Order: sequence, then structure tokens, then C-alpha cells
Amino acid sequence: MVKSKNNLPKIDLKDKKILFALDMNARMPITELAKTVGLSRQVVEYRIKRMQKEGIIWGAIAVFDSVVVGQKWYRVVFRLLQVNEQEKKDFLDFLANNNHVLWLGEIGGNWDIIVNVVCEDTFAFNSLLETIVQQFGNYIMDYETLIYIDVHDQSRSFILHEDKKNKNNNNIKNKHIRQEFYHTMKFNPSVKLDDLDKNIIRALSKNAFASNLELGQKYSVSANTIRNRINQLLENGILLGFRLFISARLFGYQIHMLFLEITKLNLQREKELYVYLQTIPNVTFLVKHIGKWRIGMEIETKTVEEFQRIFVAIRARFSDIISDYQSSPIFKDYAINYFPEGCFQSNSV
Repeated sequence: MVKSKNNLPKIDLKDKKILFALDMNARMPITELAKTVGLSRQVVEYRIKRMQKEGIIWGAIAVFDSVVVGQKWYRVVFRLLQVNEQEKKDFLDFLANNNHVLWLGEIGGNWDIIVNVVCEDTFAFNSLLETIVQQFGNYIMDYETLIYIDVHDQSRSFILHEDKKNKNNNNIKNKHIRQEFYHTMKFNPSVKLDDLDKNIIRALSKNAFASNLELGQKYSVSANTIRNRINQLLENGILLGFRLFISARLFGYQIHMLFLEITKLNLQREKELYVYLQTIPNVTFLVKHIGKWRIGMEIETKTVEEFQRIFVAIRARFSDIISDYQSSPIFKDYAINYFPEGCFQSNSV
């Protein structure tokens, strides 16, 4: 493994082009990918395998909007008491193994753990939260709950942003300017899932790289049937696309969660803030909540200083509506599944 001076795997411009192209289209056929990045198929396959071996590429994530079929998304952040490492691990393991968890992360700052869950309704969420608090109440000092309104999964346009002076990037950059998967999070009672749909969702949730042929053989249908069903899921808005799952840390980036409180509600200014945040290349996930923190986002930067510059610029530009804020470094992802198994246990799915 070739490493850079900071002991991270060395990633050159060709690697970055591959990562950038797959970021929001992880199931892109290898021949199309090779043409997009201007490399041979053999070179592309070699580089992808190398980055997988080095842990830069973990896999591919199928991005679902399960609200379309009657689910609701919630977020809880926990501040722990003086627990030891084993007690913290027990808590994280319990959450990671819960079949309603969409994402689980270990964070720093004022909070220790952040978890996103999918439940059928507020009653189911309350029951889950009560179970957590009853079982681990001795570990918990405080917690905040938030309800999702919408989500923007945004492309990592910064992958090539730092190489913008390189003229060879112009074509690929202009072709993929700030893509996103937008979760409208609106229930559609006309959308129904049969057993094959559910099996495809389960399979893609675990491995979005799985080919149509592999899935067809697994479920005893043709590859064309799988392709048509996936297209139908995309058309219905349940499936938004396939995102590359990379290790931002091995790529040389730090991740921070930033929460903004907006108590001086000015819908026009809030809209301007939301649009502004979408233009920042380093903002990769952008969420609007109901709760104390109106807006949450993940920001990926090379350094803490770069994060601070972005944050200060946001705060200065919208100081008239931002009444409070909190930031937390994200240390580790423990689980991620946009359509966890618990979704299938509800009456609506």
C-alpha cells in the first residue's frame, strides 16, 4: 500500500475521478465508468480493487426514502454519564443491533452518540426510546430528540474541487455539478411493495453492488425482472439511487456534525440559508428537523481550521436567524441502512 506523508493511502487524480464518478452512481457499469473518467476498463477495475483493499471504498449504499411507504424518521443524540469504554460499547452494540436503526455514529463535543431510527409512527418511536432509556438510563445524562422533515444527500463535489486548477477536470466536473438525492419524505398510499420488492430492498440495503443477474438468480427471476423492479422503485421515489460508501477519514477528511437552532422564524431567510448550505462543497448531508435544532448537517473537511472557516461564514451570513449552534466531530460509523429490517414489520409495508 502506497501511503502519503500523513500515513494515509495515497490517492491521485485518477483515483479521485473514479470516486467522484461513483459517488452518486455507485452501480454505474464499468464500461460507462471507464469512458466517464477517461481510463481503460482494466485500469479502472484495478484501481477500484486497490481502493477496496485499502479500505477507502467500503461498498455501495442503496439510498431509500422509506417515508413513501409509511415510515417516519427520527434522530436522537445522547450525552452519557461517566461510563467506561465497555459500558459505552455495550450501549453502541445494543443500538447497532436494533432493527430500526438507520444510522449510528460515535461523536464528540457536547454529545457522545447519535442515532437515526425509522419507525411507523410516533407511538412506535416513543416505545423504542422508552426501551433504550429504561435499559441504559444509568448511562444517559441527557438526550435530544428530533423529527425529520426532509433530507438532502449531496455529492462530495470537494473530491475534485481541490484540483479545480487542473484543466483535465473540466469535463467531468461540469457533467456532475452538485448532484443530490432529495428525500421529500412524503407518504404515498398508492405505493405497495410485494415480496419480490421487499427482497430486492433487503438485498440492496446490504450490498448495492449486487448485480441484476446475481439478484435474479437469488430470487429465481430474470435479470430483466430485477432491472424493471429497481426502475419501478426509482420511479415511485422509494429508491433514490446508489451512493458510494467511502472512508472519508482514509481519504484524508474529518467529519463534523453541525446543528443550527433557529428561533427567529423567517421562512424566506431560512430558505436562503438552506440554499446557501447546499452550495457549500463540503456539506454532504443536510437535514431539516422539528425540534431544538432546526437544521443539521455533516461537513467533511481536511482540517478543523477549514471546518471553522465554513462555520464562521455560515454564522456571519445568517446571524439574524441563527440563535444557537453546536458542533460535534464524528469519530466512527457503526451502522447504516436506509431501509432497516424494522420497516418490514409495520402494517404499511
